[in-house]
Amino acid sequence: MNTLATAKVFTSGNSQAVRLPKSFRLDVDAVWMTRNEATGEILLQPKPKPQALTAFFSLLEAAPKNSPEFLLPRADAPKGSPFEP
Repeated sequence: MNTLATAKVFTSGNSQAVRLPKSFRLDVDAVWMTRNEATGEILLQPKPKPQALTAFFSLLEAAPKNSPEFLLPRADAPKGSPFEP
């Protein structure tokens, strides 16, 4: 479910800032931002903390290498490679 709220936009030095309502507070030090050029929408996503990324890469490193279950054959797989002539 999406929540709709209004936030104040203001200038702080040479930057523009948005004051988030209490219900939208983030428990992170930084966010990733993307802008949809077609609609003008701006999306803020919490940037994972370094320890979360370290844990993810540890799990990835521990995963079995070249496991046959990783990519099972598909009946509808495309033939050939788009990168080969």
